[in-house]
Amino acid sequence: MNPENNPADNMPKLPMEIYGHVLMQSAEIDEYQKQELTLSYVDLDGSHELKTCYGDVLKTINALMDYTRMLDIVCDQWELTGFHRATYEYHAGKLREIADKFQKAISYDYAAAVEKCRKKKARKQAYSDVGEDALALAVRSQQKAAEKQLEDQKTEEPVSSIETSPPYPAENTLPAWEDDF
Repeated sequence: MNPENNPADNMPKLPMEIYGHVLMQSAEIDEYQKQELTLSYVDLDGSHELKTCYGDVLKTINALMDYTRMLDIVCDQWELTGFHRATYEYHAGKLREIADKFQKAISYDYAAAVEKCRKKKARKQAYSDVGEDALALAVRSQQKAAEKQLEDQKTEEPVSSIETSPPYPAENTLPAWEDDF
């Protein structure tokens, strides 16, 4: 194929603010997903076997379902009509059928997995910013230290003593930066 006539060059760029949530979903891989399995199929050349693992089939299902969702979003966002809309909807439907067939074969539920992921993500977001947590802890620690220091000063001073110094520092004790005002 001639690189100058690459059809992908004619495709519009997908704006990340619209499609990012579809593209950036995380997935966890368990140990059982690495177990090997064999897919058998027959074509004009005869019967064939494809060695793969559960995790690969799972990723394929997730990719197919994510792509169908993107096709549905694109139809509405780009306000596609006629042939283009029909083509995208047809492809989305066929890919959904393939994904459903794979889901049934391995007893997987994409919708349940997405919901589980959303719930898990919601729980993690409460503690997602480690930097903010560390900063908040440091501020609280400094506040507690300052409060303790004030309490220690109060307990060291006799109750009957009256402060005779003015509530503000003398002029000659002002910090250097306050001389400018």
